Amino acid sequence: MSLPSMDLSFVADTLLPRLAAASLQSLLLVAAVWALCRYLPRLSASARCWLWWLAALQLLVGLLWPTPLMLPLLPESFGILIADAPSATAMPLSARLPFVMAGGDAPTASLADAAIGSVWPSWTSLLAGIWLLAFSAVLTANLRAFLDTRRRIARSSAEVPLPVAQAYRRLGDSLGLRRLPELRLSAEIESPQLLGPWPAVVLLPQHRIASMSAGELDMALHHELVHLRRRDLWWGWVPALAQQLFFFHPLAHLVAREYSLAREAACDAAVLDSRRYTPQDYGRLLLRLGVAPRPGAGVASASPTYTALKRRLTMLQNAASTSHAGTLALTFAVVLLGLVPYRITAAADASAKASSRTISVQSDRSGGKAGETRIFERHQGQAPSVWAAKGGKFYRVDADERYEEVRDAATLARLQKHMRDMKAAEIDARQAERDAKIAEREALRSAQDAERAGREAERVAQQARRDGEQARLDAAQGANDARQAALDRDQVARDAEQARRDAEQHMRDVEQARRDVQQAIRDAEQAARDAAEYVRWISDGGQSATDA
Repeated sequence: MSLPSMDLSFVADTLLPRLAAASLQSLLLVAAVWALCRYLPRLSASARCWLWWLAALQLLVGLLWPTPLMLPLLPESFGILIADAPSATAMPLSARLPFVMAGGDAPTASLADAAIGSVWPSWTSLLAGIWLLAFSAVLTANLRAFLDTRRRIARSSAEVPLPVAQAYRRLGDSLGLRRLPELRLSAEIESPQLLGPWPAVVLLPQHRIASMSAGELDMALHHELVHLRRRDLWWGWVPALAQQLFFFHPLAHLVAREYSLAREAACDAAVLDSRRYTPQDYGRLLLRLGVAPRPGAGVASASPTYTALKRRLTMLQNAASTSHAGTLALTFAVVLLGLVPYRITAAADASAKASSRTISVQSDRSGGKAGETRIFERHQGQAPSVWAAKGGKFYRVDADERYEEVRDAATLARLQKHMRDMKAAEIDARQAERDAKIAEREALRSAQDAERAGREAERVAQQARRDGEQARLDAAQGANDARQAALDRDQVARDAEQARRDAEQHMRDVEQARRDVQQAIRDAEQAARDAAEYVRWISDGGQSATDA
């Protein structure tokens, strides 16, 4: 994708300063929201969700708001007020960024002046080009994810089982939803998903729906419909857009992640508040859905990481609610704290207010001699008094640009105090800039460590999934072996029964043979008797018959 047709000068002169100012201001607001969520354990998930959403909105408001509000909160010793700034875009860089004061002394030009006068134009153009290139890559990745989501919906099936469709309609009626999104089945997902926002579609995992009980299916559908009722697909555009525009800012990713987690926890709490399901059953459903990547243009019942899943289960155990008035008060406080972009300036002390005098110190770059510092004292209703500091001396400059050395001790003391305050403010500004860079590096390092931890957790999760799949295959093989052993045992039993019957038949055959032998013995004895009788007959009558 080519770079967007955007003027580099607009990005360098307007967009980058606003990005930097909004990023710096977000430090305070995000810290406040984090502290509220951390130290108010009874804060409801819905309240946490809105607080993180406001933190994301602050980044966008800071980017779109043309002129920050001036808050005179710092004491005068922290810096000198910047005079005559017509607009945010016309200000020098040091005046546009919070906590930075402009100024310079006679011997050397200040760091801010040097950066503004010479280095900044080239660096702004380079940074603008880098930002546009990176934003184009982020935009391309998001567009591809959106197109993948639409293709997944197109490949899904509308052939939803009738009991599932009936349960879906019953849930929609109970939640007061007059118009339900289309319900479809997809073989490419692992958990129920609500995609959209227009038109919204609810996708169910095709290979899991048969194994899910009626209660689990109701809880999963209830969760997605709560997202729809809360209009999460529309509200989620604010954190998503802030994360894309501030892709370089670790806190923008933190806000988007925490908002997503709080949004899921708020839906979990809403499902349990219906009193239809027990926290134990709902927790088992979350464990069964496990971990799955978040869809590109929607929300899913499954958690994106094991850390998020653990935190959701912990929130189920420590479910709490906050009063509506308390939530409104916290929201109002966060809005007042830092939703509107502001710039902290130095406040005049009591004596300055009494005399209605405004002091501005700046290095002169036009209308004066090079290497001098102009001091302007403005009195209410009077023309400003102009002083020049050069070579360790102070001069009064009249309307004709004529110089008159200042010799009055009180005036010299006052002007020297202005210069000391300006130098101290510049030192503080430099220290603040160094501290900000150190903090940014630390935040980037923390983000990198978190990213590495996330990759390691994902690797462990993949290994766990592979181990679980192997265990499932081993269990299936063991079940097959057990079935085969049972079949073999039944065959052995049948063979034993047949052997018993054969043995009984053999015993009957032996008994029959014994009877046959006894009969043969009897027959032999009878034959022997008959033979003896025949012999006697032969001996008795047979001989007589022969003689006759």
